[in-house]
Amino acid sequence: MINDPRPEDFSKRAVMQAVFSEAIQHPTTLFPAAIALLSGMYMGLVSFDETSLAVTLVSGLFSLASWIYHYFVRGETIAENYIKELKEKRKDYKKQQVEDIEERCQAAGFNEGQQAAKELLEVYTRLYQFLKEKSQQVKSMTAQRFMILAEEAYDQGVQFLNKALILYQALVQIDEKKLNQELRVWQEEVKNLEKYKNKNEEQKDPVIQALQEKINSHQKRLELFSGRGETLKQLMDQCEVLEATLDSAYLEVVDLIDSDRIMSVKPDNVASNLERAVAAARKAEDRLRNLGKAQEIDDSIYTQPVEQ
Repeated sequence: MINDPRPEDFSKRAVMQAVFSEAIQHPTTLFPAAIALLSGMYMGLVSFDETSLAVTLVSGLFSLASWIYHYFVRGETIAENYIKELKEKRKDYKKQQVEDIEERCQAAGFNEGQQAAKELLEVYTRLYQFLKEKSQQVKSMTAQRFMILAEEAYDQGVQFLNKALILYQALVQIDEKKLNQELRVWQEEVKNLEKYKNKNEEQKDPVIQALQEKINSHQKRLELFSGRGETLKQLMDQCEVLEATLDSAYLEVVDLIDSDRIMSVKPDNVASNLERAVAAARKAEDRLRNLGKAQEIDDSIYTQPVEQ
């Protein structure tokens, strides 16, 4: 299981700790230090002589020089490699995350979600790899900016897919056709009983009341089912919009490439499209979340047995 690097792993303190650890754990630092330690122990326990003293001093100085070299001279390179490794871990985590959603969608029979997860991963990977290659060839802030925006759009799409899958799994617990059939039967029974209510009112009222409670329960379930079905559709629509935006961004960024450099010809238009898509997706997510709170929907109702 691949863990997603935490934001604090990218902090200056974490980077400096990584550089320090790499410098002190490097073989050219450790081995001479070990020799100096053993030689010092020999002098203290067995024999204090010039040879042992020389070995201790030379090994210790060599170990210290090695640490200084790796920490101060190679420090920037070590830091870059550390950040690069974290980014690769994050990339692998994101890939695993969507592949996991795809497998869960397949297991749940959510074919639309499975296909959406597959396509989202494909368009993101294509765009990300292209930008990564260009940013390695030329240090481009524009490419870095695109990569960050693409990652945000991708993350938002993953959140939508996760929520859509959970919602789908809740909805499949409901047999809408059966609920509608039972609702019609009970409504017809109530209608017939109402015709003869005056003839035997005391006997019929409890029966009508029980049927009405069943009718109200089924109507509530069907109302929730319809509302959540619309929410599921909106989640998938938003995911499709993000996927299309990433795909369009890839084609537009390719057009900006000339002589292996990202040109300054309208790159802001591409970035703005990604920014707008992410912002719209976040607003949609907030709107759907608030809608769910306003309706006070309890998903446990989907797993309740159908009343007979």
